[in-house]
Amino acid sequence: MTSTPGRLPRRGLILALGAAVLIAGTLLTSYWLRPPEFRLTALPPGPALSDFSLIDYDGRPRSLADYRNQVVVIYFGYVHCPDACPAELFKLDQVMKLLGPASRQVRVLFITLDPERDTPQVLKSYVTAFNPAFVGLTGTTVQIDQVAASFNVEHAKVPSGEDYAIDHSSETYVLDARGHLRLRGSAFTRIDDFAHDLKVLIH
Repeated sequence: MTSTPGRLPRRGLILALGAAVLIAGTLLTSYWLRPPEFRLTALPPGPALSDFSLIDYDGRPRSLADYRNQVVVIYFGYVHCPDACPAELFKLDQVMKLLGPASRQVRVLFITLDPERDTPQVLKSYVTAFNPAFVGLTGTTVQIDQVAASFNVEHAKVPSGEDYAIDHSSETYVLDARGHLRLRGSAFTRIDDFAHDLKVLIH
C-alpha cells in the first residue's frame, strides 16, 4: 500500500508532541506533588511568592530574594507569645539538629506580628536563644500586615489586662529554593516528618 505524501511527517509530529506533553507532565508531577514523599500538607502549584521588604534583627533590609537557593521555613508570631511560638521555635530547632549538615541549606525566619514591642534587639535575643541561625524579621505595621496577608495569616490584637496579646494562626510555611510555597505544617507536625520533608526539598 502506497503511503500518502506528508502522512508520515504528520504522524511523527503528533508522536513528538505527545512525548513532549508526557515528559512535561511527568516533570511537573515530580516537581510539585510528590504525593508519596511529603508528610506535611502539600500545597497546589503556583508562581513564586511576591517579595517582601522587612528588616532583620541587625537592622538590615531583607527580602525573600536574599534567601533564594535555600529552603525557607517561615513562622509568624511574637515574642510575648506564651505557648505556640516558643513551642514551634523549639521544634524547629530540633528539626535543624536532626538535619545535621543539611541544615545549612535551610533558613528559618520568624516574622513578628507585634512590631510595636518586638524591636530588632528584642527579636535577636529571642530567636537566637532557640537557635543562633534563626533570623527574626520586623517592619512597619503596614509591611507586616502585607506579608501576613500574602500567607493568609490571621492575626489580631486583643486586650490582656493592662497590656495586649496577639491572637494569630500558627501554621508554619515552607518555600523551596526557587521561592515557591510548597508545604504547610502545624503545631501537630512531628519533628521527624518536618525533617523528612525538608530533606526532600533540599535534594
